This record gives sequence, C-alpha cells and structure tokens, in this order.
Amino acid sequence: MTDEDLDRVMVIEQEAFALPWSRESYLSELKNNFAAYLVCDVEGEVAGYGGIWVVFEQAHITNVAISQDYRLRGLGHSLMLELEKVARQKKANHILLEVRPSNLAARTMYKKLGFVDMSIRKAYYSDNNEDAIVMIKYLF
Repeated sequence: MTDEDLDRVMVIEQEAFALPWSRESYLSELKNNFAAYLVCDVEGEVAGYGGIWVVFEQAHITNVAISQDYRLRGLGHSLMLELEKVARQKKANHILLEVRPSNLAARTMYKKLGFVDMSIRKAYYSDNNEDAIVMIKYLF
C-alpha cells in the first residue's frame, strides 16, 4: 500500500467497517516499521487491502477488507495468504486477529486458513459493544 492507494482504500474502509480508520491513521501506519499493508489489485484498481503488525514472534492482523464489488472471488483468502507470508518472512511464530462473532463469512474463511478460536474480548467493538473472537494460527 502506498499513499496513492489511500483514496480507494478509504472508500472500501467506509463500506467494510462500522468503525473505519481515518486517512491519518493509514498514513501513520505506512510509516510504522512493525507494520505491512498490502493491496489487492485487480486490473489496476484497488479491490481490497490488509494489514499486519509483526513484533518479535507475534504477528497481528490489523484489518482485511475487500470491496463489495469484488467479494466472493477468493481475494480475501489470497490476501490473507500474502499477509501470512509477511509474518513468516519476519520470523513470527503465530498470527492473531480479532473478528466479530456476527461476521460469519470472515470467521469461515479464517478457519479454512487454519485459524482457531483462542479467546473472547468482551464488548470489544465500541459501535455496538459486540464481543470479539480472538483467533490464532501457529506458523511452525
């Protein structure tokens, strides 16, 4: 992801999340040495994006979003595999993420990718106080 991708990223961010990140948050993240942000490019258009932090042996998926126009094409799955490659290259031994219990499509995809439920974070999402399911995938 580059600064030039942010106009399209912000459109997808608004589509995908009840609590979208700001442009300033992404600009800051793009300078974060512990973070990597990737875009899914389909014929020159940003169709989705995802981010990961890797600090020592732990990787954490910050966000993954695919534009509504490009869903159900396997792009989220492919993006997650690319984020996992980043984690492995940076020598992480596991990846964590949070997901809403109501997001059945994402939970199903994560399970197919080898993630398992680890714990619950109560009232994690401030828009509706929904819990978060913390999922983990071990890379070794």
